[in-house]
Amino acid sequence: MSIKDLEKKLGYYFNDISLLELALIHKSSNNSSNNERLEYLGDSILTGVISEYLFLKFPDEKEGKLTRMRSFLVKGETLTKKANELDLVKFIKLSKGTANLSENRKYSILEGSIESVIGAIFLDNGWDKAKSFILEIFSKELSELGSDQEFRDSKTELQELLQSKKLKPPTYISKESHNGFNCEVELDKNIFTATGNSKRQAEIAAAKKALIHLKLENA
Repeated sequence: MSIKDLEKKLGYYFNDISLLELALIHKSSNNSSNNERLEYLGDSILTGVISEYLFLKFPDEKEGKLTRMRSFLVKGETLTKKANELDLVKFIKLSKGTANLSENRKYSILEGSIESVIGAIFLDNGWDKAKSFILEIFSKELSELGSDQEFRDSKTELQELLQSKKLKPPTYISKESHNGFNCEVELDKNIFTATGNSKRQAEIAAAKKALIHLKLENA
């Protein structure tokens, strides 16, 4: 597949194709000229566009609920899914060692690639074009949003439960493995362990086990 094929998938054609090319260079491939700065920029733009959308779409919701909605939308798993839908992994330039990593280990790379592409579109043609791109690729998720949803993952729920009981928040210990990440959390002299494709997923899975334990004890 050529870079033109990618532009077709993106639904956006660059005036300066070098910006898209830079957005696809991972730091493992080139330590001095890579997509890290574009990733930083794209992350900020993505957050801004989704924040604006939610603010206008749900005028009666409070800040806390809007924040949980935004976190739900732009979490790493969703960004990785979007990158896979666009086949970005076929275009990202990686070092030989990084290219040979398992698909699970590439999750953070794919997550960052979506953000760097957003940053590149912004530099190429401004806020409105970047906004249109974001709203288009997130159209399914945005259409399914409802204010009656909780938008809380197990990690957030566990933290809020412990805070309500005036207990210390749990400590998560995460380690990278050949399949992704392993995480353990100690709570009430019990250790709960779980795995996930990303550090966040592993922590959420471990928190879920701790939550189940707490709810059974208090049943």
